[in-house]
Amino acid sequence: MPRRIDNQVVVITGAASGIGRVTARMFAERGARVVVGARNLAALNDLVREITEIGGLAYAAQTDVTRREDVERLAQTAINYFGRIDTWVNNAGVSVYALFDKLSDEEIRRIMDVNFMGTVYGLQAALPVLRSNGGGAVINVASVTGKRAIPLQSVYSASKYAVVGLSEALRAELAYEDAEINVCTICPPSINTPFFDNALTKEGYAPKPMFPVYEPEAVAETIISCAENPQREVMVGAGGKMFAVMNTLAPGLTDWVMGKAAVTGQLSNEPESKDAPNNLFEPTRESRERGEWTIWGTRKQEAIAGGSLIARHPLALSAAGVAALIVAARYLFR
Repeated sequence: MPRRIDNQVVVITGAASGIGRVTARMFAERGARVVVGARNLAALNDLVREITEIGGLAYAAQTDVTRREDVERLAQTAINYFGRIDTWVNNAGVSVYALFDKLSDEEIRRIMDVNFMGTVYGLQAALPVLRSNGGGAVINVASVTGKRAIPLQSVYSASKYAVVGLSEALRAELAYEDAEINVCTICPPSINTPFFDNALTKEGYAPKPMFPVYEPEAVAETIISCAENPQREVMVGAGGKMFAVMNTLAPGLTDWVMGKAAVTGQLSNEPESKDAPNNLFEPTRESRERGEWTIWGTRKQEAIAGGSLIARHPLALSAAGVAALIVAARYLFR
């Protein structure tokens, strides 16, 4: 049985900002001892200070997940300070917003190196330690785009499909050896984090999240729940679940909707050069937990009338929208 959260040692990659930072803070608030990794050491040290100020225990190790030695050092930091690892969270990720033909080989490799190989290195570092401890959990943060790919993020989607597939195969292998190690896959939809501000864009405009946008605490809560009560795969939020259902029930319609709405739906009206600062190859100074996005996927200062109503009832709107599309699919694609 997994240990209680207040008796766990948790390692989290990609913890400088966004989902990783919120998850580390929330684990610490519930009594877990936390080891955090990211490329931005200043942001990690600030996070450790924040956790210490609330009475928690945390250590940081500067980590580029594309470097196996960095990931192994992160695992060793947990062992040196706390003697074991109970839960390992593979969370680091990057993206480029561009049509596929505009991506360079170097950019494609970098996305796969961070999102997929970073997960591979995390698993290779964590599994031997978990086996020696008698069990534990690995939590791989994938994406709704790992269940249904979207335009402008073709390779990002492919990397998340790879994470989902790797998790499935590993889960079966661990069952074969009767290991007490749980592999959990988390698939978030659009989340209100600095992810979009950090991403490289090659389309001339700054990226933005697609509706509906959830707060990072929703993902952190799911991760923490899986650390104590493991589930094989969790779709975060009603929007993500219904997106996957729509793709299963009406894939042709989903292709059409993605083609007509998802390209412009992921680009803001803010001009942005491909030379603007981004975190693809070098870390940014970003250390925020969240972005400045409404549930609509607009900047908060641009929120339109009625946004507060949607924020109160995102499930109802998502359900109605998906239901309408499925009904339409019966006529358009039967």
